[in-house]
Amino acid sequence: MSVIGRIESVHSTDLDRSAWSLRPHFTPRQALTAEQLNAGLDDETARQRLLNQAIHGYGVVLGLGLVTGDDGYLHLHDDCLEVTAGLALDRHGRMLYWPGGRLHLDDLAGRPPRQEGHYTLSVHYAARPPAGDDCPPVTERSRWRAESVVFTLRRGCDDADRGCPHHPRGACVGRDEYLCRRTGGRPGDLDDTVAVSDDVPWLRRRPGRLVPAPDDDWVYDPDGEVAVPLACVRICDLANRHAGEHDHDNEAEGGYAGHGHEPGHGYCPVQPGSCEVRPFVYRNPLLYELADGCDVRLPRVNEISWQDWIDDGWPAKVPWADFRERIEEGLEIRFSRPVLVSTLHEASVFLTAVVAHPDVDYGEPRRVPTGWQGYDGEWRPGVEPIGVDEDLAWGVRLRPADDWLDAEVRGRRSNLFEGAHFELTVRGQLLRDECGRTLDARPVGARGPRAARPGGDFVSVFQVAARPAANY
Repeated sequence: MSVIGRIESVHSTDLDRSAWSLRPHFTPRQALTAEQLNAGLDDETARQRLLNQAIHGYGVVLGLGLVTGDDGYLHLHDDCLEVTAGLALDRHGRMLYWPGGRLHLDDLAGRPPRQEGHYTLSVHYAARPPAGDDCPPVTERSRWRAESVVFTLRRGCDDADRGCPHHPRGACVGRDEYLCRRTGGRPGDLDDTVAVSDDVPWLRRRPGRLVPAPDDDWVYDPDGEVAVPLACVRICDLANRHAGEHDHDNEAEGGYAGHGHEPGHGYCPVQPGSCEVRPFVYRNPLLYELADGCDVRLPRVNEISWQDWIDDGWPAKVPWADFRERIEEGLEIRFSRPVLVSTLHEASVFLTAVVAHPDVDYGEPRRVPTGWQGYDGEWRPGVEPIGVDEDLAWGVRLRPADDWLDAEVRGRRSNLFEGAHFELTVRGQLLRDECGRTLDARPVGARGPRAARPGGDFVSVFQVAARPAANY
């Protein structure tokens, strides 16, 4: 068989070559039909939805929040809650835009709630087909297909899963493997790697049948898996309400501030779960913020009292007189956010002197002891919190022990007189702020992502010149 024959035999397989996209081809002097024009628009719509699915994903993009008062309770008007303007993308990539407005239970699609409890408020794709056919009279509505949204309540609330996929024990998943699996490059259920993203199988699924909405002119997609959850709300039985029950104590017990409607079920004016149940679509500006660690504000060293000693770099040496004056006062560190006082101690903040070994040329590190005795005879810790507000402190002062100062700084014989270098260390993994977060250990004035080194050690080094001979 010739090479051409072999190629033809390969191409004659039963491979399905059906196209997913069909665009009308227009030519000069062609009489365009409604079918051709509509086919072109339908193809563009299909492309847009596919891109939304593949690139952006599923969930809320912007807005669609429930309006609450200053106390966090739902702001209700005539038994209606208010949902702000916003945009979401459903599982099929359809845009769900809501210009904002109020929702009564009667405005919701599907079966109304018949029991008290928590319900998930979801937004669904809705459409209104053109009215009539091509025959006269042709109305304005017959020229347009409208798209909108409807809302439903589903009993129960489940938090959205926004965590990382599980890594099986013993699986060494690298970046290439992770990307390949999550995007469907290695399909199938494999036990030795991460799972394929849920978005991948949805790419081939097609929207189901649309059913009538409360307004008969509209139809919507009732599939709860396709709709986008927005918030968790509580529904109360209003049958036993009493006039004037507007306080939150009654509301928390199931009471309801009604506005003249017949008894039945309605929204409870309690705090809604506005973010727990909703999936999110991460906009590019938001991704940059998250990559920069804007969501986690770690405390960091904001200011040190010996900054001028290190501004000229490592070769510069601190004059002995300047060193003596400041070391006796203590070295101060200020944080950008307060840290727990209980985490400031001799193991988390300490000063090390590196002095020449008497027998060899090596430098020998020696931890500087801290603590001092006050005029009242009481012993004071050498790691002293400053700017204290209850159990938080905005800074710390490190004061060497008096015995060490007498021997090494004020005395006649000292290991420091020939010069030494010092290392002040703040162990970030031991410090905690009021949120339980560790220190961001970047140097003072350093730029870059906020969470560059969470839990690392902040280290500042400086050299001290030899003590002048006249001062011996």
